[in-house]
Amino acid sequence: MSIREERVRIEGKFAIGATITRNDAEISPAIVIVMGTGKLDRDGNGKGMNLNFYRDLADFFGNKGFVVARFDKRGTHESEGDFNSTGLNDLVDDAISVVRYVKQLPYVDENRVVVCGHSEGAMIATLMAEREDLAGLILLGGAATGMKDGLHYQSMEVEQQSKDMKGLKGMILRRSASLEKSEAKSAKMFEKARNSGKDKSMLGPSPKWLREHESHSTEDYVSILRSFGRPVLAITGKSDLNVDYRQLDNIRDIPGISCYAPDGINHILRKVDGDNSILDIKKQYVRLSREPIDEDVLRTIGEWLGSNF
Repeated sequence: MSIREERVRIEGKFAIGATITRNDAEISPAIVIVMGTGKLDRDGNGKGMNLNFYRDLADFFGNKGFVVARFDKRGTHESEGDFNSTGLNDLVDDAISVVRYVKQLPYVDENRVVVCGHSEGAMIATLMAEREDLAGLILLGGAATGMKDGLHYQSMEVEQQSKDMKGLKGMILRRSASLEKSEAKSAKMFEKARNSGKDKSMLGPSPKWLREHESHSTEDYVSILRSFGRPVLAITGKSDLNVDYRQLDNIRDIPGISCYAPDGINHILRKVDGDNSILDIKKQYVRLSREPIDEDVLRTIGEWLGSNF
């Protein structure tokens, strides 16, 4: 099957830069990839972080016979708008604009459009399911988890690893990064955003983005998935330091949802190599991005797609 890519501009509230990966089939199902937090581009690359994670996913889905769309976030790279004043609901709006664009492509079956969300993208994909007719969801490293619970888990990981660190560095970290201090810092951040009348901040996350994330709890995401009624595949590795794989237990009993928590797999779906410190997580991502996405993870996704689409 011949696979080709086309860069497009999708008109919404702000123009969105996207790449369409397509095959030579007359009509195909489609997958829209929604990325995680930050300013990485549609391929998963940025300053000091060249992962190609979303390009790798697009290539995999394309070779499975799907049309694939991946896109730059509002206010980054080839997308218009202001990233620093963009809220969670804006990100949902933009992703829905991409889905609607894909649905009207003449070579896409509009009734078989799946959204694949990674990290924060898993939250966005879940919220999209309330507002847009989707054929299914793939939730990678973020299913059934609200932002606050994700931050709490990361704080717990930092505290635990600081206890195991020896020497002066460990002593300093234990004093500065205790769970109590991390939780207080997080609470202050959300309180400041809640009391702010502004959407934009040049010194940290958008207050609007924080307020809107705070308004969606883990229980809210579970409730949405419980009422979705379409196939869902949720994958979180047991070595994922950004989100707790045990949150999958909240949705395992829901009909139509398949959960997979592979051993030794991190947030970018690579097998960890023994150095799995949250304190050096960006270095780990860059190092392991040279390796392919774990073959068992890809096989699980491929089998799920084959069974449902």
